[in-house]
Amino acid sequence: MTHSPSLTKAVVRTRLAAIFAAISAICFLATCSGLPPSWTSSRSKTPVIDVKSESGLKTLQETETRLKITPASVKDDPNYKIINSVAIPNIPAYRIGSGDVLELVYHIQYQKTSEPYRLEVQDRISINFPYNPQFSTSGLVRTDGKITMPLIGEIQVVGLTVDELTKDINKRYSRFINNPSATVGIEEFNVKIDELKKAITTAPRGQSKVAPVAPDGRVGFPIIGNIEAAGFTVSQLEEIINQRYSKYVRNLQVTLILLEIHHNKVYIFGEVNVPGIYEMTSQFTLLQALTQAGGFKPSANLEDVLVFRNSGLTTPVVYRVNLQKMMNSGQLYGDLTVQAADVIYVPKSAIDDLNDLIAKIFTKGIYAIVPFQSNFSATYDLTPYKAASSYVNPSTLNTPATTTTP
Repeated sequence: MTHSPSLTKAVVRTRLAAIFAAISAICFLATCSGLPPSWTSSRSKTPVIDVKSESGLKTLQETETRLKITPASVKDDPNYKIINSVAIPNIPAYRIGSGDVLELVYHIQYQKTSEPYRLEVQDRISINFPYNPQFSTSGLVRTDGKITMPLIGEIQVVGLTVDELTKDINKRYSRFINNPSATVGIEEFNVKIDELKKAITTAPRGQSKVAPVAPDGRVGFPIIGNIEAAGFTVSQLEEIINQRYSKYVRNLQVTLILLEIHHNKVYIFGEVNVPGIYEMTSQFTLLQALTQAGGFKPSANLEDVLVFRNSGLTTPVVYRVNLQKMMNSGQLYGDLTVQAADVIYVPKSAIDDLNDLIAKIFTKGIYAIVPFQSNFSATYDLTPYKAASSYVNPSTLNTPATTTTP
């Protein structure tokens, strides 16, 4: 068997030099990027309660009792507020956004009020002259707020009470007849409420109106039209709506309900199992948000999780969280919550970045130009021996041939 190397010594030396240069570059980059601190130093961990027996369970229960949130324990904590002697988390008020669905419930108040009724457009009134019936009339208040009467023509009535209108009519007619003694009666009133009822009353929901918030942040309601909704809290928008309606309809109270939430989204990508866009149905911590994305991959660098925040801020803010330290220490920082429109990025660990670098250099880079391999070939003489019947003795190969004559 013979061996013939396929590479010359010069080529081998060139490739070895390339390998050494690539390894040196990798080591230099790894040194610059730095390895996770956990590889070089140990972390201090908060003691964990081991529940392996009844004594451990008792210790856990005692710890929970000692750490239970009470008004006294959180009276100076800005993350809590006390309402009716109950301590509850101080969660920021939700602000309405595009895609959210609102429901308005209309309450029409028919109870007695101390203020006299004032005439409005579309009210139907009657004016009677008991001693001069030829001047009696009835009709609707026009959109210009006036009515037309015999002899005296048009008069303004919108905004007047019945007593104020009666005095005005008697004063006007007193120039033509003695002691007019006119009386004013209201036949139909609150016509706008009737129109509103027709606009909002549906069989399944009663006197309410469902209105989605448009992409431009506006929402439309009967009578008052479109108004800005995005950016307001529910209570703020409810106050604005009631102020708008008070200009058109009396004795009306509107209750605003946040029916569906679609604006509350968080964006998660990077080294998580299921990256994507997720709706926040409740207040999430950073760890809970990553759980929504199926958890993180083994290649995730949990020491440098980035959160990009721009909603409601004049300048975007990016903050870095050492989630690994939080989990190892047991201090999860409950007040580190995710807000709507936050973008969460989980980067790769340093070792995985190193693996990617090796793959780029050896698989796509130098390797593609100078393959790091040596080829050897071996030649074998596999010619079979001849059959025994035709065997030739080697000793006779050089002996002259002789002829035998019979």
